[in-house]
Amino acid sequence: MIRKAALALALLATSCATPPEPALEPAITLPAEGVRLGVMIATLGGATVFADKAGQRFIPASNTKLFTAAASFHYLKGINQPDPALGTSLKIVPGEGSAPPSLVIVGAGDPTLRDGAGCVTNCLHELADAVAARGITRIADVYGDDTLFPYEPWGMGWSWNNLPFYFGAPVSALTVNGNAVALRVGPDTTEGAPVMAAWAPGDDVMRVRNEAVTGPLGSENLLSVLRWPGSDEVVLSGSLPADAAARNYFLSVPDAAQTAATRFVRLLEARGIAVEGGAKVRSRSESREGEEIARLAASPLLQSVINVSEDSDNLSAEVLLRHIARAAGGAGAQDGLDAVNAMLDQAGIGRAEIELFDGSGLSPYNRVTPQATVRFLSWAASQPWGDAFRAALPVGGKTGSLARRFRGTPLEGRIFAKTGTVQGVNALSGFLIAASGETLVFSVIANDRPADANSVLPVIDRLLVEIAAAN
Repeated sequence: MIRKAALALALLATSCATPPEPALEPAITLPAEGVRLGVMIATLGGATVFADKAGQRFIPASNTKLFTAAASFHYLKGINQPDPALGTSLKIVPGEGSAPPSLVIVGAGDPTLRDGAGCVTNCLHELADAVAARGITRIADVYGDDTLFPYEPWGMGWSWNNLPFYFGAPVSALTVNGNAVALRVGPDTTEGAPVMAAWAPGDDVMRVRNEAVTGPLGSENLLSVLRWPGSDEVVLSGSLPADAAARNYFLSVPDAAQTAATRFVRLLEARGIAVEGGAKVRSRSESREGEEIARLAASPLLQSVINVSEDSDNLSAEVLLRHIARAAGGAGAQDGLDAVNAMLDQAGIGRAEIELFDGSGLSPYNRVTPQATVRFLSWAASQPWGDAFRAALPVGGKTGSLARRFRGTPLEGRIFAKTGTVQGVNALSGFLIAASGETLVFSVIANDRPADANSVLPVIDRLLVEIAAAN
C-alpha cells in the first residue's frame, strides 16, 4: 500500500525544475520480504517523473513480448496485409507404379491455423475438402512438413514443468490449434473411484494414464497433471475432491507436425478417403517434390502481433521471432534475437540493459532494466509504426490481459501496457495518460516474490494510479 501523502510529495518534488535535496521517495509496502521492485516513469520527452531501482536488472517475464512485437513492426513489411506465402499448403506426391499418392501438409509459419467443427476460415478441413474435390479415394501416407523453421521446439532455459502445458507448446512452422489439446478432468460421484477424464472432440492425440482418484467432499485438491517432455502420455495422479468442478487442462502436444498429420488423416477418413499408410513427419533431408493442390489464406501477421500483445500468446511470439529472423536474412531463433538486438542498438540500448534469450519471456535468462525499457518504449513511440505498436497493447479495464485491471479507476481506458507473469515475477510496462492529459511512459517490475506471498499486482496498480493522479 502506498502512503498517499508521501507519494504526492515525491511526485511534486520530481516535477519541479529545481527539486529539493534530498528528494522524498514514496513509501511502498511490498507483499513479502525479499520482493524487489523496480520502477521507472518518464515523460515521452525523457524527463524522469519517478524512479526507484530503475537501473537494476530484472526478469521481465512476458514484458519480453514488447520487444518481439516492436521488432515485428520494425522488420515485417505489409504486416497488416494477408501474405499468400504464409498460407499452409497441401502437396501431392505420386506413388510408384500402382501405389496411391501421398500428401504433404506444408507449414509456412502460420500460428492461427485451426481444426475443429466450429472452424470457419483458415481451417485444416479446407485442405481435406480439396482432396475430396479431386476425386482421390486412396492415399498412402500423410506427412507433416514443418521444415521452414529450424528444429527448435523450445526456447533457451524453458523449464520442463512449463513444457506440458499450452503456454509451453513446441514452436513449429506447422501449427494447429496452438499446438495444444484440451483434457477435461472432474471427480467421479463415488469417493475413491478414478477421476473422470475425457479429451475434447478431436483432441485424443495422446494417451492418458489415469492414476488419480476422487477424494472426500471438501478435501484438498491434490490432482497432478503431467506429461514428461518427449512423451505422448499424460499422467493423472493424486486426488480431486468429490465436490470439485470439472475443468479443462490445456496441454501441449509433443510433436506439432506429427499431430497435424494425425488430425489430417482423420479428416480424410471422415470424407471416405482411405489412408493406407499413416501419419508421418517429413524430415529436412527428404525430397521437397510434390504438386501443390491447395493453399489456405493465412491471417495477416498483425493478428499474431495482437495475440502476442493482448493475450500474451507465447507460441505466436516465438513464431514471430522466426519470421523476424527470415526478414533479416536469417532462419532460427538466434537470428531473430540478433535482429531484435540490432533494433535495440538503433534505440541506443546495450545488452547490459536489455538481454534476451527468447521471444516470449518464458526464459528465466532474460534481463531488462526498467530504465532501458522506458527508453525503448519512448523510442518506439517515435517510429513510423509507433501508433500501431501502442494500439496493439492491452487497455486497462477494457481488453486482453488488462481487461480486469484498473476498472473503476481514473486509468480505466487510459493505460496501454504489456503484462508479465512467471513464478515470482510480475511486470507491467507501457503508456498511461496522466490527470493532466500528458502521456507518461512507465515500467514496473517485481522480482523474487515468494510462492506463498500475497500478490504484488495491487501494489503496482495503486502506484500507477497515484502517479497518474499526481501528474
